[in-house]
Amino acid sequence: MTTPSNHWPSDFVGRIREQFPQTADDFIQALDFQARVSVRLNKQKYRSAPNLAPVPWANQACFLDERPVFALDPLWHAGAYYVQEASSMFLEQAFNQVNVEGPKMVLDLCAAPGGKSTHLNSLIQDDDLLVSNEVIRSRVPILIENLTKWGHSNFVVSNSDAKQFGELGALFDVLVIDAPCSGEGLFRRDPEAANEWSPENAKLCSVRQRRILAESWPALKQGGYLIYSTCTFNPAENEENLDWLRSQGGFESVRIPLQDEWNIDELEHNGIYGYRFLPHKVKGEGFFISVLKKTEETTAVRFPKKFKTRLQRPASLPNGWIQTTENKIFFQHNDQLKFIPAAWEREILLLFEKLNLVKGGTHFGTLKKKDILPEHELAMLNERVSEAFELLELTQEDALKYLARDNFQLQLSGKNWQLAAFAGTPLGFVKNLGTRFNNYYPKEWRLRMQDRGNSGLWYRR
Repeated sequence: MTTPSNHWPSDFVGRIREQFPQTADDFIQALDFQARVSVRLNKQKYRSAPNLAPVPWANQACFLDERPVFALDPLWHAGAYYVQEASSMFLEQAFNQVNVEGPKMVLDLCAAPGGKSTHLNSLIQDDDLLVSNEVIRSRVPILIENLTKWGHSNFVVSNSDAKQFGELGALFDVLVIDAPCSGEGLFRRDPEAANEWSPENAKLCSVRQRRILAESWPALKQGGYLIYSTCTFNPAENEENLDWLRSQGGFESVRIPLQDEWNIDELEHNGIYGYRFLPHKVKGEGFFISVLKKTEETTAVRFPKKFKTRLQRPASLPNGWIQTTENKIFFQHNDQLKFIPAAWEREILLLFEKLNLVKGGTHFGTLKKKDILPEHELAMLNERVSEAFELLELTQEDALKYLARDNFQLQLSGKNWQLAAFAGTPLGFVKNLGTRFNNYYPKEWRLRMQDRGNSGLWYRR
């Protein structure tokens, strides 16, 4: 056995040796090797099957042979796939244990930058609703951007604290808490995480996680499911926190079926089952996850007879832009045209009034005098009528220029709206003005990378 590295915090190494006495050397040595790069595909936008090693616990995911420059891939900007480390994709197996009748309301409490929320958006049904929340205001824009690019419309985004959700009452069928933690599982990806680690910081994380659990627990219905995860190996932030949760209410632990070749470590702590991803056993980063089913009795949420928030119905709507309009409520906010799922109107209005709901509805168009201008969210939307706008297929070079909002020439026909696209996947709108065109890609999302030489595409190798 070679001598393990000595550049990790000594208190961390000491605890790992106590926690995993038989395999500690292998564990610590594995931290010197990078985890494999992996991506999760959006089956609504990426329709071919790459000939790459699959992530075994996620249906639409694969490992890459090397890490490309994703910012130079137009399909990444289009939401055709999400770069996500493999261990955290085990959320799919945890979510598969959810057994709730009828449409579900799912809360992703600590959601930015959006890996788990986009994954949940692929896992839930079209008649479910995802509430994606991020308490740190500066992280909300990237969450909205990633969910918008993913192309679903059955989600809203809030910027609220866990306590505000608990005060709503038992509204949710599934509560996902990917809790902020000491980050031990990310040491090999982010050396700065190791520099910031200390026993005192890990203890503070555990205290904060317990507050989040206690304050959000009332938001979960009886028979609902809590999916709790962290990216740390620390028992005080994982199974011991869930054991402590017993003092807040009743639950039963749910086991997740495993396959031997996955090399996932199942643990049992006072009747609570948890699943650990250890660096010397799996290709992903360090990760912990557990599923609990709430058994205690809860009181149904009482909705007001009248909401203060009123959805103003628009005077007119464009024809043929959006599929299945009958299951949507269209409304106008100032000059913006939006819609929400009709089945969830009451719940969304409640969230508008009780939370800081920063995105409540799909903004598909904007009124300008007598015209309706299509918005970027419509370009990204999976429910857009494909025949509504002509696709303008771009080369990779021109697609990157479009995403950067650079000046370049295009051969356009007809003075109308068209969708710039790469490999058949829409990137955003252009408007042909005859002698020139306007680029409607969002300025705040534009590609800022100037060096575009290393632009190899992983799916064309």
